[in-house]
Amino acid sequence: MTTIGEKWPSSAQPENPFKRGEDGKIRSLSAITAIARENPRRAIELCKAAGEDLNKWFPMNPR
Repeated sequence: MTTIGEKWPSSAQPENPFKRGEDGKIRSLSAITAIARENPRRAIELCKAAGEDLNKWFPMNPR
């Protein structure tokens, strides 16, 4: 498993993986998966910052 530091070196400013490209598509689902596993709260913050619908990315389904 990779960590966020391996995907985004500390010398580079990480880009929000939830921001869509010019074509309207998500650029990297693997980056979203990695950050959601490593730091779920940060992933939610990034999702909000990108203007994405939280219920689509993080459904609150009771188990």
